[in-house]
Amino acid sequence: MLLAAVFTMWAATAGAEEPSGYYSTCEGKSSKALLVQLQSVVGSHTNVGYDGLYTVYNTSDVRPNGTLWDIYSTKEWKIGNKKCGNYTNIGDCYNREHSVPQSWFNSRSPMKSDAFHVYPTDGKVNGLRSNLPYGECANGDAVGSYGNIVGLGHLGACTFPGYSGKVFEPDDEYKGDLARSYFYMAAAYNSSVASWSGVSFGGNNYPVFSTWTVNLLLKWHRQDPVSQKELDRNEAIYKHQRNRNPFIDHPELAEYIWGNKVGTAWYANATLTPEFSAPVDGTTVAMGTASTGVARTVSIPVKGTNLDQSVKAATTGTCFSVTPTVLTADAVNNGTAVTVTFLSTTAVTATGTLTLTSGAASTTVNLSASAIAGLPAGPAINISTNSFTATWTCIDTPDTNYTLRVMQNGEMLPGYPRNVRAGDEKALVSGLDPESTYTYTVTSPSFTSETVSVTTAAPIPSVTIMFDGDLYFYAMPGEPSETAELLLDIENIPGDIEISVESPFEVSTDKANWATSTTVAAGSDRFYMRLNGMTTGHYSTPVTVTADDYFNDDAEVEGMISNGEATFTEDFEAIPTSATYKDHTYIGANATWQMKGIYIASGNSNHPYNGEQSARFRLKEGGCMTMTTVKQNGAGTISFWACPWGSDGEGKIQVNVSTDGTNWETAATVTIADNTVSRAQYQYVEYSADINKEGPVYLQLKQTAGDRILLDDLAVTDHRGTSTIVPDLEYHTWDAYCRNHTLIIENNNPANSFAVYSIDGTEVYTLNATTGETAVELPSGLYIVVVDDFARRVIVR
Repeated sequence: MLLAAVFTMWAATAGAEEPSGYYSTCEGKSSKALLVQLQSVVGSHTNVGYDGLYTVYNTSDVRPNGTLWDIYSTKEWKIGNKKCGNYTNIGDCYNREHSVPQSWFNSRSPMKSDAFHVYPTDGKVNGLRSNLPYGECANGDAVGSYGNIVGLGHLGACTFPGYSGKVFEPDDEYKGDLARSYFYMAAAYNSSVASWSGVSFGGNNYPVFSTWTVNLLLKWHRQDPVSQKELDRNEAIYKHQRNRNPFIDHPELAEYIWGNKVGTAWYANATLTPEFSAPVDGTTVAMGTASTGVARTVSIPVKGTNLDQSVKAATTGTCFSVTPTVLTADAVNNGTAVTVTFLSTTAVTATGTLTLTSGAASTTVNLSASAIAGLPAGPAINISTNSFTATWTCIDTPDTNYTLRVMQNGEMLPGYPRNVRAGDEKALVSGLDPESTYTYTVTSPSFTSETVSVTTAAPIPSVTIMFDGDLYFYAMPGEPSETAELLLDIENIPGDIEISVESPFEVSTDKANWATSTTVAAGSDRFYMRLNGMTTGHYSTPVTVTADDYFNDDAEVEGMISNGEATFTEDFEAIPTSATYKDHTYIGANATWQMKGIYIASGNSNHPYNGEQSARFRLKEGGCMTMTTVKQNGAGTISFWACPWGSDGEGKIQVNVSTDGTNWETAATVTIADNTVSRAQYQYVEYSADINKEGPVYLQLKQTAGDRILLDDLAVTDHRGTSTIVPDLEYHTWDAYCRNHTLIIENNNPANSFAVYSIDGTEVYTLNATTGETAVELPSGLYIVVVDDFARRVIVR
């Protein structure tokens, strides 16, 4: 679908601030060698962690008005609020969308949490996209809307040459962004990308992508050039990950690796060949349908690089003209536009071209348009299960009132006819039934359009996993965590659903048979989950939902197995880079620290508590050590041995914690007692404090009082708390499910009275004042178990 709307102005690249010489090792290379070398530049980076992505988004994906920027819907999210969580409708919450689905690289790190390809997006649309490849689907089904929030994107059979499977087509505004995200992934992970699955990838490290995907991505890259949004995002992510997207810094790299300059050596500051970047040569601008005798215009962005001669614009085709016909080179290099006009006095279908030339540089696009006598009404667009957008051509002044009529089976829909503004040339028609046919006409003061017929889309399969609380599991080694109940909001999937997780997580439908996968029977809507393993550590898993050709791994669950012992230590025994109070970097046992006013020395110089060395803080020199590498698994309790240096008096150490290494909060302040002994004696005391911060985290120890303090043998346990998976809700005092073809009623409150009904409303069983499990033998079928005003649906089979 090549409409004029897909041409966007190439944003000025001012604002990109790559470090001097950042890509110098890539210069002189092309094609595969250039791509491989890019990995050495951008492949190594700081892994912000999956939770850390939300912190990155606070600066990387922010609209000018301060709201979070969502590429899958028109919702403007308040930063930090409405993170998924549960969702039912578009606009409920936002989550983390892997533009390259994580199932394609087996959810491995650091790809899983690389912000350059993981975007904040509407949760519902994210789920509808599932792990479908990106593509183009002319006349595909719109993802829909809810209230005034419009989902962005379409689903349907791919119409881009080379692939015909089902795809998700993103909004035109973000196609170039996503293409450059894919190019980045090919560079950053070039040594492993050959093992990735997914039809977009070719199973090799060059050209990396399947042929049709290379062509698609280049098309999107050219038609939707780098925007200010991407420039800002690149800078913000660089501050967190310490790497950049080279295809934002130097968009021309894509041409040297995959495009029209393959085989040509690339240089960052080479004199660029004069060329046009917009409009893209060979593409088509469809101007739609006009009324005879009424001009129709379209503005086409024009952008060039290194043009040094004036630009001439000309059209072919008797019905087309362009203004202006001459533009200055500076105007085009900075980005401008021309206006193409279509005018015919007779009914006609016309084609032509627009050609722009500047010396040897030129670009030509195809033009198409048609004219009819009367008021043109265009085809419906953005067709979803419950809405479509009616279109027409304005043939009067823009503020003229037109009348839109929408009918079904010869009957006018409620709310119609209604007035629409002529100049809008479109209107949303909503509240419709799926797979139903409607007709519409548009009437101006002089004409009524022909009748347009439109059929709404079939319902889109969808499964949303819903749960109470934060769904974070804690367990001791060898002991299962608390059990979480997860509900399924199932739409348009009639059969069984398979739920899969990664070990040491387990799922079940009956709380007795636990495994990494289970089957939820058709008609059922619940399963259970827990964490159960022997090895301590932080774990995460996608919860994969599969049903026929439906797939969704959107939900992500985390947990911790911990025995409460310290997993992070710093003994200060590494050789210091600078044995003075001056600022220096210290590479310790488990982390790298930035030292300010801290003297690390051995033996009698520092009187260590243990081993050969300790850290001496001095307040007037700054006395602060800051972790610059992340600690996974959070932080529970921090402990260390400390004492004043020599005869120095009481001091204080402030323990700060951060999730991004930039924004700090105080977790505790520890007072180092004055031991009032001579300088020849050092009485170390062990101090500890609770940090209680889920990870990944950074730590900082900052002296706030005293003169000199000795500190040694620092230790930190992983964060551990109570599983936040079962809030105090009345319906959690009981449960009901099927096990071995039998209804099981589980009760923890003797005040509960149970009633079991068949699907026709007949009471088939009652139970009073019994705790524990009760087995009820019933014929196969659907039953409703009721306590007070709470009910659970159970299928016995």
